[in-house]
Amino acid sequence: MPKLMKSAGITEGLKASNPMKWVGLMNTPKAQDKEINLSELIYV
Repeated sequence: MPKLMKSAGITEGLKASNPMKWVGLMNTPKAQDKEINLSELIYV
C-alpha cells in the first residue's frame, strides 16, 4: 500500500491540508491493493 500511495503522490501533508482530496485519491490505491491480494490468494 505505501508504494501505491507514493506512486500516486498521496502524502500525510495532503491529508492534513486537503482531506477530501486525500480520500478521493486513496480510493484508487485501495482498489489496486485489493485486486492484487485477490489475484495472489484466490486466482492462483
